[in-house]
Amino acid sequence: MATYFASDVHLRFDYPERGRRFGHWVSGLGGDETLWIAGDLCDFWYQARQRHVDPRSCPGLRALADFRSRGGTLNIIPGNHDRWLGPFYEDVLGASFLPEPVDIEAYGLRIRIVHGHMLGARPYWKECMEAQAFLRGFSLLPSPIAHVLDWLMNLSNQRSRLASEERHLKVYRRYARERAGWHDLMVFGHVHRTVDESQASPRVVVLGGWHDRASFLKIDESGAKLITEADPAVIPC
Repeated sequence: MATYFASDVHLRFDYPERGRRFGHWVSGLGGDETLWIAGDLCDFWYQARQRHVDPRSCPGLRALADFRSRGGTLNIIPGNHDRWLGPFYEDVLGASFLPEPVDIEAYGLRIRIVHGHMLGARPYWKECMEAQAFLRGFSLLPSPIAHVLDWLMNLSNQRSRLASEERHLKVYRRYARERAGWHDLMVFGHVHRTVDESQASPRVVVLGGWHDRASFLKIDESGAKLITEADPAVIPC
């Protein structure tokens, strides 16, 4: 039995490898285990333009619902891409949708879970993209225009990724230092790079994204271990 943490899966039907990768991993979890999703389980594209599709046709979402049906505990905190999907996660997946920050204890560790996008490092225009008005407007765009805008946003993110990651990590470290003595482990998402500063006090773990690999934190009686696995996306559904 263990407690697991993952973040930034960014599920969407037009990138099926993410669903296969994540679904394969979730299918291996036991019914007596707990899974925390530290934000951005689904991508904004799913939230704005794919809500009409049967969610069980996504292997990742189907695996989460099956995990709950086996008795597993599923907790999700909102990220910048899925802050309005709480009722969907609760009704369809049987998850608990909890506002951040979340403080828990697991195997003797005092843990704080934060997605990280609201700690002060994101640009203002990205905050605007989280508004319901933006998502409604984006959902009404003709498909070719929406795809072009999505491509442009991804291009902008790629060009600024390294600087953005470093800016967020600096904020995460400062936030963690302010919690020294109160927590043993700080778990962050949002930055898609895996980071484990095990010598820091408290320890800082950034879970990393699922775009091209599996990345998760496992805590059991042996301690806390950040794990990155080779891409199993080629495994058939």
